[in-house]
Amino acid sequence: MPDAKKQFTGEENHAITTAEALTFIKQFREHYGPEAAPGVFFDKQAVQALLDQPEAVGLRYYYGTDLFDQTQLVLVGTKANRNDLLEGEPIKLALMNPPLNERGRYNREETRHEVSLQEAGELTARFQENLLPGQPKGGFFGKQALQRLLDHPECVGLRCFFGANKEGARVMVMLCVDKFGAERCDGPMVELSLGCPPFCGLSSRLNRHLTTKSASRHELSD
Repeated sequence: MPDAKKQFTGEENHAITTAEALTFIKQFREHYGPEAAPGVFFDKQAVQALLDQPEAVGLRYYYGTDLFDQTQLVLVGTKANRNDLLEGEPIKLALMNPPLNERGRYNREETRHEVSLQEAGELTARFQENLLPGQPKGGFFGKQALQRLLDHPECVGLRCFFGANKEGARVMVMLCVDKFGAERCDGPMVELSLGCPPFCGLSSRLNRHLTTKSASRHELSD
């Protein structure tokens, strides 16, 4: 059993191989069908701004559901005590794809990731209200692992592929995207995230409903 009371350090190992990443992505398609959105995108500078917050030891992603029943992804800074950083740098909402200009190059000017806590909370609440047993609300990636992705010399942002394990539980495969909007499989990849539950923080607008009573006993206070 994982120690759900543990604090985050930012040095967690989330690395996976290309073969493991492809397996997770393949299993997602098998469980959720080819019509399901394959993933989302975050701009490098938006992710870096969250990581650069003084108290941030990493980032937590939360799954959300929009009014069109499409899966969305929300990013927020995370403290060592596992609580979300809801003050300071705004929460980020993913784009479906990296925007490209007429020359097929990445166009950062077209990225808009900032979202209010209320809007983000509505997305995550909609997802969590329909959460099935065994499914996560989100997960945590430590700062060092994410920084290795962002420091790839060709990186302009992160592609977050939706994946699944053998049982169909959601996982998240992250890797860098280059200036042409292509995923760089020659660089680091991460997935071994610390899922919520059991690694959740205090209940908040992003994390309203706990799946089990045991999870609530593992919450940490500030």
